[in-house]
Amino acid sequence: MKKKVICMLFITGIFSTLSAQQIIRSPGIYKAWEQILSELEQSESPLGIVAGQSTEVVAAGGGRILIRRRQDGPNNASIHYDATEIYQIISGSGTFITGGTIPDPDNRTAGISGGVAQEVKAGDFVIIPPGTPHWFSRINESITYMETRFPVSP
Repeated sequence: MKKKVICMLFITGIFSTLSAQQIIRSPGIYKAWEQILSELEQSESPLGIVAGQSTEVVAAGGGRILIRRRQDGPNNASIHYDATEIYQIISGSGTFITGGTIPDPDNRTAGISGGVAQEVKAGDFVIIPPGTPHWFSRINESITYMETRFPVSP
C-alpha cells in the first residue's frame, strides 16, 4: 500500500511540474504589405517578363507562399508535378487557362492548347492540381496574386 501511495505522489508531482511549465510557441510570421510591394518592385526574374515578379512571404513545412505580379505581354505556360497550387487574385484581372496541353515545351509563351478559360479578378481563387497545365493568356495591364504551394506527398 505504501508503495502505491508513493508511486501516486510521484506521478502527481511529475504531472504538476509538466503542467506548470510554459510551452513556448513560435510568434508566427509577419510581413507588411509595404515590404511585399517593395520586394515585388525590386524583384527580377532570370526569365524576364514571361515569369513576372515574385517575393516569398514564408516557407514552412515544405509549403511555399509567394506573392507574384505579372504584366500584360508574353507569359509562360507552366506545369508542376510536385505541388498543388492555390492562387488568390489580389488585384488586377485577366484570362487564366487550366488543363489542355503545352504544345511546345521549348516555347512556353506559345501557351496552352485546349484547356478551360476563366476570367479572374480580385478575390477569386484558383486551385491547380499537380500535373495541370496553366497559363495567363491575357492580363489586363497587370495582375497580382498570392500563390500557395503544397508539395505532393511521396
